[in-house]
Amino acid sequence: MVSTSIAWGRRIVKGILSYANEVGPWHIWVNPNIKSDLTELPKGWRGDGIIARVSNPAFANEISSTGLPIVNVADTAIEGFSAPCIRTDDAAGTAMAAEHFINRGFRNIAYVGSSHSANPLWYGKAFKKAVAAHDLNVHEFCMQGAAADNIPRLLEWLKNLPKPIGILVWGHGNGRMVVEGCMSAGISVPHDVAVLCGSYDDLLSHAVFPALSGILNPTEQIGYKAAQTMHQLLQGKKVPHDTTYLPPLGIMERLSTDTLAVEDPKLVKVVSFLRDHAFESITMNDILREVPMARRSLERRFLQVFGRSPMDEVRRLRINKARKLLAETDLPMQEIAEACGFATYNYLTHVFKQVTEMTPRDYRKKMRTF
Repeated sequence: MVSTSIAWGRRIVKGILSYANEVGPWHIWVNPNIKSDLTELPKGWRGDGIIARVSNPAFANEISSTGLPIVNVADTAIEGFSAPCIRTDDAAGTAMAAEHFINRGFRNIAYVGSSHSANPLWYGKAFKKAVAAHDLNVHEFCMQGAAADNIPRLLEWLKNLPKPIGILVWGHGNGRMVVEGCMSAGISVPHDVAVLCGSYDDLLSHAVFPALSGILNPTEQIGYKAAQTMHQLLQGKKVPHDTTYLPPLGIMERLSTDTLAVEDPKLVKVVSFLRDHAFESITMNDILREVPMARRSLERRFLQVFGRSPMDEVRRLRINKARKLLAETDLPMQEIAEACGFATYNYLTHVFKQVTEMTPRDYRKKMRTF
């Protein structure tokens, strides 16, 4: 019971089918034509369990009255309704967004959300908490009512923001409005305003220019875990009515955040060099040959802007690439180590565990639940 008219719902169903193909045969009712949330069971349906995005009390009451096992994949709670719930860990996602901007040198950060439901408001609070951990504050704009009614107020807000600034946006529709607002106001995206969406969509993220960067939420994994939980219920196992939070897979970087909020031209050159050569065998001497200056001066200035040393930045880039390859490919561990600039898998394991507190194999298992 999820809408398959949007990519989120289709990915949920894909994850469910992945699990069903392992343990089936299962016969699954899906409505491919519905345009919004499903709010009532199909007439005449007789089944054994319900996986649903439970979005309102009336629907919660209807499916509860069936007495069937239920697994919820909604991102907001319904008062008085209890069922196992699988959803994205938004606290981890907003922390990821904060680091995305901080790593690009941004010290001005903002959030654009909505008042249409509790979740975008909670999401904004989580983002402010994540940014506060870096001793920074968040400028906030809340969409209210019809989208068109927000445009004049949004334009004025964008004009008055300190620049450069990184903005986390709830929803692709709001992301488009922010980019179009910047265009109308003559504000450069991403150099004056970098825009990051709280989700990524293969189609919608590219239907605007510059294309929108977005957080890769574990939607298929949610579907898979929901089906796995349903299987346990169908087998008569006791499953706590708790919420299971799955962390985002990373950030899909596109043009809307492809910038550095750094005024020091030498630091810009250093960061550009590191991005191009981080996966090679480089040392501080290689960096200093590319950008001649005193080593202590470079390390001090780099630390002031980015909060870490140049070699720590090399390690961050390598570990992030390792995360991506572990989550998205079947490459052998040694090949991943070499692709990320590590001579051996053992050395990758040592560094990876220092940063993530888990081995590469454990990380791959966690990120690729099917």
